[in-house]
Amino acid sequence: MISKNNITRSAKTLKQLISRCESYGEFGEDGSLRLPVEKTECSFVSISKEKLKEYESNGMTILDLHQKLEEQMDDCEWSDASLDIQMPKPRLRTKIF
Repeated sequence: MISKNNITRSAKTLKQLISRCESYGEFGEDGSLRLPVEKTECSFVSISKEKLKEYESNGMTILDLHQKLEEQMDDCEWSDASLDIQMPKPRLRTKIF
């Protein structure tokens, strides 16, 4: 998973990364850079068309279906997690007149 703001898309070299983060004011008082990180895992839940028709004929709502599918999450086989390390977004600079 590579987002639009991913570190590998935003900076081609470490020098560029340092320069961008300096201009954003992202280095803390201790000189450290804190990069946002998202970790995602992926799996699937399956439900047959016949089961959906059965639920529909019994008056089940989409919210009820969602809750029923959430209950199946414990039975899922999860893929390895992927990490998305993102560039900090520039802080808005406002001028006060």
